[in-house]
Amino acid sequence: MIMKSGKHILVVEDDKMTARLLIYRLQALGHRVEHINDGIEGFNYIKEHKPDLIVLDVMLPGMSGFEILENLNSSEDVNISELNVIMLTTKNRAEEIQRGFKLGALEYLSKPFKIEEFLVRLNRIASTTST
Repeated sequence: MIMKSGKHILVVEDDKMTARLLIYRLQALGHRVEHINDGIEGFNYIKEHKPDLIVLDVMLPGMSGFEILENLNSSEDVNISELNVIMLTTKNRAEEIQRGFKLGALEYLSKPFKIEEFLVRLNRIASTTST
């Protein structure tokens, strides 16, 4: 199943090449993509705009991806269970992966990654959360 186009996707990623690749492929599929390279700005954007999907790096300036999820979990403005989060990171030890899932991520993909695998995981989330 291909994720329906027109989703609002936020990419919180400080690596320029990774961000460019994701933005290009997601826009080519018809999605509206926003990119932020700072954790604090990403957190504030998520609270305000509640995108359909969030691609979240762990190692970010300002606030880590884990801290973003922790803060979203304790926020009254956001229901974390309504957010669709894919963690995309070099942090790939078992305890880090477990932490990501515990904090609410639906997928956890290690860098370097294949864009085709990312899109498969994206579509899996879309097929289980679409209305």
